[in-house]
Amino acid sequence: MTAATRPRSALHTLATHGGSIAHWALVLAALGYLAWQSPDLVRAAVAARDPLADLSWTWTGVCALLAVAALALYGELHRRLLVVADASVGVGQMQAITFAENAISNTVPVVGGAGSMAYSIARLRRRGVDATLASWSVVLPGALSTIVLIVVAMVVAGIAGWLPPWSAVVLAMVVALGSAGLWAVLTRPAVLRRALTGLLHVGRRLPWLCRHCRGVWALDPDAVSDRLAARIGLLRPTAPQWLVLICLATVSWGLDYLALAAAAAAVGIPVLWVPLALGFLAVQASIALQILPGGAGLAEVGLLGALVAAGVGAGPAAATVLVYRLITWLGLSVIGWVVYAVQIHAGPRHRHRHAAELAAHPA
Repeated sequence: MTAATRPRSALHTLATHGGSIAHWALVLAALGYLAWQSPDLVRAAVAARDPLADLSWTWTGVCALLAVAALALYGELHRRLLVVADASVGVGQMQAITFAENAISNTVPVVGGAGSMAYSIARLRRRGVDATLASWSVVLPGALSTIVLIVVAMVVAGIAGWLPPWSAVVLAMVVALGSAGLWAVLTRPAVLRRALTGLLHVGRRLPWLCRHCRGVWALDPDAVSDRLAARIGLLRPTAPQWLVLICLATVSWGLDYLALAAAAAAVGIPVLWVPLALGFLAVQASIALQILPGGAGLAEVGLLGALVAAGVGAGPAAATVLVYRLITWLGLSVIGWVVYAVQIHAGPRHRHRHAAELAAHPA
């Protein structure tokens, strides 16, 4: 190691450790909160025995079907984005990738989110999708679904009276129009090329990436960023395609919410749409934070609190939480890991091609 590289390595180590410390601080805070709430959770779980004894298996089955359909629609959203770029991936292949990705994200501690994205990209590359499109197509469905959920949450907040209706509408429009404006800016060729050039300068200094590819990027990063921008430019939906994609994301969330309503019906409590909406949003926020895999613990506390605050008894509320989370978290994760075990050795073997979509003359 030379004197010139030592300071950069020290800064990199410090940044890495700083991020790790922040993450584990959040984990410890979450565990502390769960420990504080655990007596109430235990009492609620004990009280759930009687409602579970009269569980409706019909409504439980409906809950399971709705949960599977919600995740399947998210997979179709991903596939439709690839279709926009003329990348052909079969429906069954895309569903297998989606269910396995969901399992990794929801059960692997700390690195589950990044690991699930890496898995999806690797599987898409096995199916002939180049690295640029695969990476971009993995990021976009999650971003679009998150934006749709935020907009829907603002609308629900207005309907439920949590916010003044005019304020909820304004906030929803700000999120929607702001996201559309950000997309328009980021996908402008000049902006995209500058961003990609910066990423290439960073990427060619990462020692674990392919040495040949890093060499190509170092030779002419501007030309490489032009070619990358051209590839990403293929993933630019038309207005009708955007409408389909937004509808898929919206219906996917709607089915997930109806799965929660079915879980409530399964334990015999009246379906309280507004408190269920609050509990549903609490679950999704816990999952999105990625403090613990699948929002474990925090999601249950949030949903239970919303139901109890709405006047639902502790026993029926806990039973609803148990049914919903067993199906949408544990059940879907088990299915995903089974798919992962089957699919990990299936499909054509991917061989790394040195900067195939980046170099003027692929190796």
